[in-house]
Amino acid sequence: MRVDCAELTRFIVPGTDSDVAEAYAALAERARTTVFGFEDEVVFVDIETTGFDPDRDAIIEIAALRAKGPEMLDRFHTMVDPGRPVPLEITKLTGIDDAMLAGAPGPEAAATDFARFAGGADIIAHNVSFDRGFLTRAAGTACFRGEWIDSLQLSLLALPRLSSHRLHDLALAFGATIPTHRATEDAEALAFLWRVMLCALEGLPPGLVAHIAQLAPGAEWPLRGTLAHIAGGSKRVPTFDLKETRRHRVTADKAESLLDAEGLECSCPPAEEIVSEFEADGIAGRMYQGFERRDEQARMATAVTEAFASGTHAAIEAGTGVGKSVAYLVPAARFALENKVSVGVATKTNSLADQLIYSELPALCEAMDEPLRYVSLKGYEHYPCLRKLERFASELGADAPECTIVTTATLLTWSAQSSWGDLDAMNIHWSRELRTQIAAAIPDCTHKRCRFFPNLCYLHGARRRAASSHIVVTNHALLFRDVVASGGILPPIRHWIVDEAHAAEAEARDQLTLAAGHMELAAVLTALHSRGRGGILEAVRRKMRSAPGEPGTLLAELVAAEEAITTAATLVNSLFDFVKDLGTVVADTGYDQCDVRITSQIREAGPWGPVASIGGSLARKLEAVLERGRSLVTLLEQAGPEFGDPRADLAGLLSRIADQLEGLTAVLSGESAEYVYWLELDRRRNVATERLIAARLDVGQVLAEEFFSRSHSIIFTSATIAAGDDFSHFVRGVGLDRLDEGAYTTLRLESSYDFDNQMAVFVPNDMAMPSTNGYLSDLESLLRQVHLAMGGSTLTLFTNRRDMDRLYQVLEPELETQGVSLIIQGKGVSRKRLRDEFLADEALSLFATKSFWEGFDAKGDTLRCVVVPRLPFGRPTDPLAQEREEREGRAAWARYALPEAVIELKQAAGRLIRSKSDTGCLVIADSRVLHKGYGRDFLAALPVKDIERLSSADTASEIGRRFGRPKPD
Repeated sequence: MRVDCAELTRFIVPGTDSDVAEAYAALAERARTTVFGFEDEVVFVDIETTGFDPDRDAIIEIAALRAKGPEMLDRFHTMVDPGRPVPLEITKLTGIDDAMLAGAPGPEAAATDFARFAGGADIIAHNVSFDRGFLTRAAGTACFRGEWIDSLQLSLLALPRLSSHRLHDLALAFGATIPTHRATEDAEALAFLWRVMLCALEGLPPGLVAHIAQLAPGAEWPLRGTLAHIAGGSKRVPTFDLKETRRHRVTADKAESLLDAEGLECSCPPAEEIVSEFEADGIAGRMYQGFERRDEQARMATAVTEAFASGTHAAIEAGTGVGKSVAYLVPAARFALENKVSVGVATKTNSLADQLIYSELPALCEAMDEPLRYVSLKGYEHYPCLRKLERFASELGADAPECTIVTTATLLTWSAQSSWGDLDAMNIHWSRELRTQIAAAIPDCTHKRCRFFPNLCYLHGARRRAASSHIVVTNHALLFRDVVASGGILPPIRHWIVDEAHAAEAEARDQLTLAAGHMELAAVLTALHSRGRGGILEAVRRKMRSAPGEPGTLLAELVAAEEAITTAATLVNSLFDFVKDLGTVVADTGYDQCDVRITSQIREAGPWGPVASIGGSLARKLEAVLERGRSLVTLLEQAGPEFGDPRADLAGLLSRIADQLEGLTAVLSGESAEYVYWLELDRRRNVATERLIAARLDVGQVLAEEFFSRSHSIIFTSATIAAGDDFSHFVRGVGLDRLDEGAYTTLRLESSYDFDNQMAVFVPNDMAMPSTNGYLSDLESLLRQVHLAMGGSTLTLFTNRRDMDRLYQVLEPELETQGVSLIIQGKGVSRKRLRDEFLADEALSLFATKSFWEGFDAKGDTLRCVVVPRLPFGRPTDPLAQEREEREGRAAWARYALPEAVIELKQAAGRLIRSKSDTGCLVIADSRVLHKGYGRDFLAALPVKDIERLSSADTASEIGRRFGRPKPD
């Protein structure tokens, strides 16, 4: 019996090779019948607790199964009295309340009983550190004689093409007992899923499991024994070779490179022909069953066609529901095929890029009359470097932490199962340091000297495919990095569609920004050389000892470089200590992080003196490090091929130092009027996140000179790029206004949805102004009433974290007693996890910050109310805003701050209606829209024209009547 393919497909990462997907689909059946000869008795355990911290919380239930192979030998179960009330949220999650625990043994007795049940058997749990922490805290470590084995680790490396490795999701994917947050069901699910994982291991390429079992010799890793047993089950274990594994996985792409449109006389299909493709019998009609023609979609396709045909540019606002991706893909594909050139599509978010690559483009390709090639292309750092991975894996030693071993093993199995892909598709929680050591980078790429170059390399393989692809999908960051580098990173593409274009100016500014940071400088210098902790130079020393010949000049240069690096590291710490002190020159906002614009007054103040002096010394020392380092690169080149890896790694680190030096000198000099300068500070003495920033003020001028000048036609599009009907803010931001008259057009297309009937906008008319003392009290009352009226599915989007935290502390416990669950976007909480939790439960409501204002899709009843407490104006302390005001006076507010806030409010409203069947309401709790002259700009930009102005009580009552969840009988 195979598992429900629809359920499994939900969790298989898009783009997974078909043979791998088929192998995953067969695992459940294999798990029910396969017997492994090595299997001893093991115990599967799951616990429920009052919280997450073993020191503060306690166990409330333990369940375990003793098994040998597929045979269940014994069971254990007990409820546990934690000696304290069970929190309401735990009761809601598990169904366990105080009455169920009355008379049950306490944690120590229960855990001791479980230890007797386990005996000397190995204990397996999903995320074992959690269960082990509570059980050993209760009964003591000595009670448990077997190994503690983590099934989560095994699932990561055995099933690397899954998007989730949560026990619940694995159970859904493979047809196991669905975990219910009760220990017995969870333990039963785990026992079956363990066998699924073992079967998955057995299906990996020959020798790979044995290779993984030998990683980090001497390091404690309980899973190693299981891997060794699986590997030992084969009659003959061949030596694993990553290159050969990749060769078996990858099929070489032999398509010819397309032409560079520069200098070509490109033709374009007639506009009326493109419009006909949006009929039921056209390309768009063939893409989707039940296709309905939309006039707005055809108009957008016409605008794209006309821009390509005339060699002009366009800014198109396409409201929600227009179907803009298909509207630009169809004419882009026709144009690319007709002229044998590439058309680029740049998106801000990975979610839209994945939608294009794994949904729209496959459907388009199937609907076309001739083959259409397409590819996704990201920056170097998004791809694993197989050369670096091989070396990193071989150098793991006895001090390697489990998480690093597991990540390395997962990368190896992922590489064996993935023809193409990137690090973003992997379900791994990366540390920045580890990702840097594994990821590809321009400076340390050895190109033809690498045994994976070019066809077996993820990066260069993707780049070669891009050269022959009609549609190249990339992200804003890489597009504008290519602009800054004057080309060479992307193929020579002359026709671009920039989707999610409202973010284009900000991303272009990020790529043009120069910076020097405490963490980055300390990390790169440590990677070069650190006494007692190794580094690249120490690796060179080790190779020198085994290399033939006299070290001579190489050793002398090495010593000089180490001395320069040691001094530079000392200066880095000293510089940023003084940078942190500059936080005293600005008012304390109550937040740990703050930005301080470096004005002429600050440069003349006393605290700047040490920063300038030590910064200058550091700049000179970094120049010395670069000089010594480049000399070493040359000497290593001459020393022979055995020094190839450290030479490449050294070149990469030197490139990072050069970038930091450029940022440091730019900020210290402050000479260029084209930049705005500031410091990113953290007032906490033990946090080293300070950065010196030099950001380009006028991004539009750079794009006009560097991007438009080498492009034939660029289409900017988004659901929100106009402030009302006015495109001037966007046009100025991306530089279209610097072009000749007639070089661009603008087009605003209304949404295809019936907003007047699907959506209501409420503005309470009795709220205090946000700047007054009574505002928070009024907001608290409004939020209480709205949440109770809605009964869930409410998203409140804050611009002020302090307000959000304060109101959450007050409202969450009160709403919980009324049956309304409220969660918050806390610091360090995964945005994806929070989003998934919110979307999974219609009874849940969420307090979130600005990062949820865009790119958050919640169709149906999972989101029916959006509350905006304050109009989304930028921070008055934002260095960019301060610099603009200083240069342009009060006009800067109307030119920048107001249209940006209007566009952001449109984005917030756009979270609500994502399909023709959605209904919901937007609540604007900022009375400035009623009492300030600029308020009409915000209201006029909304898709609903009938704004309902009611009291807070009547607003809540009306919301409950029209949009609230039905109350249970």
